Amino acid sequence: MFMKKIIYILLAAAMVSCSVDNTLTADSVIPKDNEQNDSQQEVLNPPNPLDTYIQERFTKPYNIRILYRFVEKETTRSWVLTPTKYDKAVQFASVFNYLFIEPYVEVTSKEFMKEHSFNTLILIGENAYHATRIPMRGLATNGVKIHMMNINNIRPNSIFYLNDNALHTLYHETAHTWHQSVDYPTDYKRISGTDYKSNSWANSWTGTDYLKAGFISAYGSKDSDEDFVEMISRYITYFNATQDCGCATEDTTLDTNGDGFDDALYTAWKRSFTNYNNGASVASYDSARVWEEQLELGNAKIRSTEQYTGKEKLEQKMKMIRRYLTTTWNINLDVLRNKIRERYPYVAGRTLSGQVVPRKDFSDLTNN
Repeated sequence: MFMKKIIYILLAAAMVSCSVDNTLTADSVIPKDNEQNDSQQEVLNPPNPLDTYIQERFTKPYNIRILYRFVEKETTRSWVLTPTKYDKAVQFASVFNYLFIEPYVEVTSKEFMKEHSFNTLILIGENAYHATRIPMRGLATNGVKIHMMNINNIRPNSIFYLNDNALHTLYHETAHTWHQSVDYPTDYKRISGTDYKSNSWANSWTGTDYLKAGFISAYGSKDSDEDFVEMISRYITYFNATQDCGCATEDTTLDTNGDGFDDALYTAWKRSFTNYNNGASVASYDSARVWEEQLELGNAKIRSTEQYTGKEKLEQKMKMIRRYLTTTWNINLDVLRNKIRERYPYVAGRTLSGQVVPRKDFSDLTNN
């Protein structure tokens, strides 16, 4: 299996610092005496409630490890890393179970999750920094080991924050395990075949021109594998007017722009997104985007010589993805997406329409 690393670059980031506490408790995220042997660590760091939760919920049934203490052999000295706070690791583990494990298992099976998922999540407290001061939000190797950054700043009841900073990466990496087991059709790779940019993807596009080339994100233009998994992960995390709005109409007096949706109802639906963000603006979040709007931005040809618009290419890709997931893995992407998103109100404490509902307390392992 070839080595693959994903680096998400931030436009700006604050300096990070690390404090030292010479008293290490059972909850400490730093192994005592720098011991790296698992059996030695178990003696030096007796299992706490989080360790037990991880073992029982993830490791035993699915062979997924979550490492929140520093284990040197699992990280690299090339990056400046900050420990994860125990309470924040608890919140992440609870969110991971609620918005990733449970809906995926419900749609597939426990055995499928065990066979087709990454096996190690390494939690890092802040965004990591290279010696050159380049910040990093996430790092994945081979689709099986993922470093999750900035856990100390997790906002467990903000679905937009969770989608942009954690869940998108988890959905992305899981999709890699699928195509690494059984590849998607070769024809998929031909749809945007001449426009893949390899490692120059970040500097290859002006604005959203990547959509006109048939890519749902700029990173998706790196190669066909990243294209494939970005389509899946962003389809899950983006809003979808066809499925979510309930405002489709054939009445042209109500649909003046011809997009198939009642103008007034559509506008009200988009305004309601803030109910998932405690009433605050969601404009800065990728996961506040609407799938159909993104496709419409690509409704032009990247070159006049192209046969298809970017929108048409994206639609072709999604059709192939649906067929692949159904025939290869018996996964209905819309069912999976809906199983995940029907949990959103209990994360935010409100429905999309604004009705108050019980909000999950992700700091309490006994209720998660």
